[in-house]
Amino acid sequence: MIQARMISRRAEREGLRHSRARRGVASLLAMLYMVIFATLALGFYTAVTTSVQIAHNDERVMMAQVAAESGLQFMRHQLSQVRFPGNIPNDQLLQEVFNDLVAQTLNSPNLNGRPIGMAGGTIYVPGSADGYFIPLDSDGAGFRATVTDLGNGTVRVRVVGRYRGMTITRVIEEDFQSVYTSLSIFDFGAVTRGPIQITGGGVVSGPNPIEGSVLTLSTLSTPVSMTGTSAIAGDIYMTNKNGSASLTSNVSIGGTTNSALRSTHIHAGVPEPEFPVVDTLLFKKFAVNKFVPGQGTYTNTYIPANTNPSFSSGTTLQGVTYIEYPNKLSFTSQVVIRGVVAAANGAPVSPNNQIKFGGGIEAYGVETLPDNSDFPPEMRKLKGSVLLAPGFLITLSGSSGAIGGTMVGDSFNLAGGSGGVVHGNLIGLGTAPFTITGGGSIARTKSDEIPAGVIFNRTFQSVPKTYTEVHP
Repeated sequence: MIQARMISRRAEREGLRHSRARRGVASLLAMLYMVIFATLALGFYTAVTTSVQIAHNDERVMMAQVAAESGLQFMRHQLSQVRFPGNIPNDQLLQEVFNDLVAQTLNSPNLNGRPIGMAGGTIYVPGSADGYFIPLDSDGAGFRATVTDLGNGTVRVRVVGRYRGMTITRVIEEDFQSVYTSLSIFDFGAVTRGPIQITGGGVVSGPNPIEGSVLTLSTLSTPVSMTGTSAIAGDIYMTNKNGSASLTSNVSIGGTTNSALRSTHIHAGVPEPEFPVVDTLLFKKFAVNKFVPGQGTYTNTYIPANTNPSFSSGTTLQGVTYIEYPNKLSFTSQVVIRGVVAAANGAPVSPNNQIKFGGGIEAYGVETLPDNSDFPPEMRKLKGSVLLAPGFLITLSGSSGAIGGTMVGDSFNLAGGSGGVVHGNLIGLGTAPFTITGGGSIARTKSDEIPAGVIFNRTFQSVPKTYTEVHP
């Protein structure tokens, strides 16, 4: 009995020890789980916090990129509005760009009173030294830009975009090439600011319809009138949207005398093309020999004002013939021009400024001149022009041969079988009528080169393949 109780007590003590051991293990496991769950919670918190920060940074990166793209679009627009003469030397190009950009943005609220600046061959938009960014929204998005001259009529735009501070920025570069704003004036055989009047079998033709077309900028209600058997091989174009053409029954337009079909070849309200500025100063230095009456051949000649020369049969003009104004030039018989006839800049429209070719004309460009000291390479590269005489009335009568270049005058009067094949254009700068009468004609072929001394404006066009994201 005593022994049994001793055994029972021993068992109770052993059970108590085992129970205590089990409770210790449970506590240890609980602590391990608490550590694990705490670690997981901390990791989850860290992951969430990092994800939020990454998302925030991604937003700033994206918005900085958007800001840079917006800035590039802004600069594309501004540069597309820039206009400068096509004969500006490359070393003066950036100054022309700067002048235009300043004028375009002078009162712009975008710059907030901070002007554009230029220093060291670079234009800064804006030019302020305080690091001002042109704002895009109220959240801190903005951009700055620079324009750098690369030479050969090309500039490089660099745009820095940011969002909510300078920690994250994006930078884009793109090149812009200077291009002519418009050369559509060369799409027509004859172009004039005045009305077009064709009578008595006058003809405007060409190897294809567009080359035999005419364009008038006249504001008259009837900018074009044609009678008899006169013809235009191409179409009639008028900038006056309310303008109409007066045509008799036998007149041919676009190859037809059918009145219903002719109407499809008449276009009113077309866009006005850019008219060129004529600058003959580049020819003046070559005209070194003063005009002397009675010669059969004239080489690099200048004709003083009020000379009013009359050239006899078979006269040949070689190189540059430079005309001061006022002057009336008369050619009484067939004349050959091998070079260019250029009137001094600024000649006013006046009855005292006239050039009459009474017996027809044959004209060849400067590229046909011989290579010698009289006609240096500098002269012979001035191709594309035969007659540049703003302010002068040009009259051509008699049978003409080839005319190897563009002719520019205040107005033209073609009569009596005149014309010939014109490799270029006839451009009338004035509002006087452009007339073709008595069988006068133009057989025109288009030239692919811009005539020397004929200046068109240029602007900038982006070169998409140069778009690059660069390191800030």
